Amino acid sequence: METLWAPWRSAYLSEATENEAKNIRTGCVFCEALTNPDDRTRYVIHRGKNAFVILNLYPYNNGHMLVIPNQHAPRLDHLPVETRCELMELINKAQLVLQTVYRPHGINIGNNTGQAAGAGIADHLHFHVLPRWTADANFMTTVANSRVIPESLEISWERIREAWEKIL
Repeated sequence: METLWAPWRSAYLSEATENEAKNIRTGCVFCEALTNPDDRTRYVIHRGKNAFVILNLYPYNNGHMLVIPNQHAPRLDHLPVETRCELMELINKAQLVLQTVYRPHGINIGNNTGQAAGAGIADHLHFHVLPRWTADANFMTTVANSRVIPESLEISWERIREAWEKIL
């Protein structure tokens, strides 16, 4: 097995850890987004009964969404069955929307439970749903330690939100 190093992720993880420490004192960014009524400024795609979908502010690729329970809980087993079912339905719809809007070669769906597992915000469970393309880690990523995101969050939000409403 070959090991690939991704040192550019270190800065992101350090920042996320610092932000998490700040959020303990100031509140949870996901809970704050949920209570903010302005979906456009918080990039909320969908609000469900027990969960919501939002764009990731630090995306790996355009269209990187987070599916988040309304209940502030660190682990899946802390949530009621109804919420877990809704999370899975929203994850499914998110991947259908990504296929429609971006036509990716693949889709990553994942969850990092706990800080040691890589969760940037460990106290509020969330799932990542993001499109992937063959060789989407281009020369900028590997040589310049930079990721190129060609579409603004505002445009991504508009495209995804429109598709979300159309897909049943």
